[in-house]
Amino acid sequence: MNIHVIPTQTKYFQTTYTKKYRLIPGLAYTVKVGFCPDEWRYFYDCIRVHCKGEDNLLIPVHAYPVIDDLHIPTHIDLPAVALRQSVWHAIPLRCSCPIGFEFQVHIIQPHESFSIHPLTGVIPAKGEAKITVTFCPLQFETSQITFQLVISQFNTKPYLCTITGSCLLTPSPALSGVILAKS
Repeated sequence: MNIHVIPTQTKYFQTTYTKKYRLIPGLAYTVKVGFCPDEWRYFYDCIRVHCKGEDNLLIPVHAYPVIDDLHIPTHIDLPAVALRQSVWHAIPLRCSCPIGFEFQVHIIQPHESFSIHPLTGVIPAKGEAKITVTFCPLQFETSQITFQLVISQFNTKPYLCTITGSCLLTPSPALSGVILAKS
């Protein structure tokens, strides 16, 4: 099969490949694409592969800034807290690149003992934002909330986090002096 590879056309992408032999089914050419931006933004180009007949290919090439240092735990265990008392945990959202990214928090599995704020915001350029989770148990139980964090960047996958909190069993003044027996 005789093919012609037409490389990327913009100055930001450099395409290299070596055409050593005639391409037969089962073999492939390796095409390398280098990227050298001059600013923080979205870039697009494409590689065109012309084949005999109408079997032409258009291979899109995208480049864009992303947050590569965002670490969201999948599970957080909060310390036990007394009934109707509260404990909070801050989840830092850091960005090392010079542009900001918007974020949204979607509650997947809600629970009345938890509150999360803010639900939307911006991670500032080369800065930090925080999501604060507050747990205030209303019953003697172990509770869970699950939320999804979505960052406004191309090709992003949402971060899923489950937070567990427990109510500390403290003796009530009404029960003082009462001995509980095992049965």
